[in-house]
Amino acid sequence: MTTPGDDSTPRDQRSVHISGVTGSVSVGDHNKVTSVYRAGAADDEAHRQLLDAIVEFRTGLAQLVRNDQTRALDAELAETEEEIRAEGQATPGRLARLGELLAGATTLTGLLASGETLVQRVRDLIGM
Repeated sequence: MTTPGDDSTPRDQRSVHISGVTGSVSVGDHNKVTSVYRAGAADDEAHRQLLDAIVEFRTGLAQLVRNDQTRALDAELAETEEEIRAEGQATPGRLARLGELLAGATTLTGLLASGETLVQRVRDLIGM
């Protein structure tokens, strides 16, 4: 932070230039700064929509009878959800794996109303 002028410069003629700041900054007298960092925020609208679709689908999936297919799909969905919450987006490799699992789980995605939304969100992100 730099403050052009010296102590002889009238207070109302001083300026402040701030660059390269990460976090919060307060300028002036008697200011209060509060920083709020939101964990679990997705970087873009497409990933926010995917995260919402994953959460909704996993809720429905938990109501179905557990078998190898539901467990594998839920595990990949959980990892994708965690990655989006931690990193703001899912990697292309993770999206590809999820897309493959969903393609093989058309019976499951057809059973749940949220299934088609989830499939479409993944397709949008992997360009299918």
